[in-house]
Amino acid sequence: MTTFDERTTTRSVVGRLQPPDLTRTRCAMVVIDLQILDAALDGEHAQRARELGRWDELEGYFTRVAEVVVPNVVRLGRALRERALPVIYLRCRSLHPDAADNGLRFREFGIAVGRDDPQAALLPDLEVAGGDFVLDKTTASPFWSTHLDRLLRQLQIECLLMTGVVTSGCVESAVRDASDLDYRVVLVEDACADREPELHDDSIRRMNNNFALVRATGEVLDGIRAVPD
Repeated sequence: MTTFDERTTTRSVVGRLQPPDLTRTRCAMVVIDLQILDAALDGEHAQRARELGRWDELEGYFTRVAEVVVPNVVRLGRALRERALPVIYLRCRSLHPDAADNGLRFREFGIAVGRDDPQAALLPDLEVAGGDFVLDKTTASPFWSTHLDRLLRQLQIECLLMTGVVTSGCVESAVRDASDLDYRVVLVEDACADREPELHDDSIRRMNNNFALVRATGEVLDGIRAVPD
C-alpha cells in the first residue's frame, strides 16, 4: 500500500518533518469553514453555482463534503472528546451586520457574512458539542483574525489535526501559518475537500512533509485511541 509520505512530491535534501506521537503530544482538531455559506447543498455558493450553470462542475465538491468530509470530522470529534481533547470550529462571520470588518480578500471575493447572516451557521450534521469552540474569522487564515493561537496556547496544544474546506485555500493558509507558529500539523486528507479535485491533490502534495504530515482519518483515529484515558 502506497503511503502519503511515498506519494509526496516534496523532496528535501535537508530533512523532513517528524511525525507527532499522539500518545504524548496534546492535540486539537481545527475545522475550517464547514458552514452553510460554502459547504451546504442549499448554501449561497451552491445556489450561485446553479445560477451560473456550473453545478455539474462543482457538484462533486458538495457531495464529498456531505458524504466524506463531514462524517470523518464527526468521527474524529467523537474520538477527541472521549480523550478530553478540544474541537475548534472556524467559520466566516463578521462582527458587523454589514460585514464591514471583512479583510480585503474577502471583500473583493464577495464573501460577506454579516453578524446575523444564517449563512454563518455550521453544517447541522457536524454534531457540535457544548464544550467545543466556535471562532469567527474574516480572513482566509484564522490566525490573522481570531484569537486561535492564544486559545491553543492556553489549552497547551502542540499538534493540530487540520480539516475542512477548501484544501488549497483557507485550509492551506491555516496549515502554513500553524507550521510557522511551531505547531505540529497533521492534515487529514479525507476530512478536506476542494472545488476542483486537481487543486486538492496539488495542495496535498505541496504541504505533505513540508508544512504538515498528511494522514487519513483511520490512521489519525488509531493514534487518538492509543492516548491514555
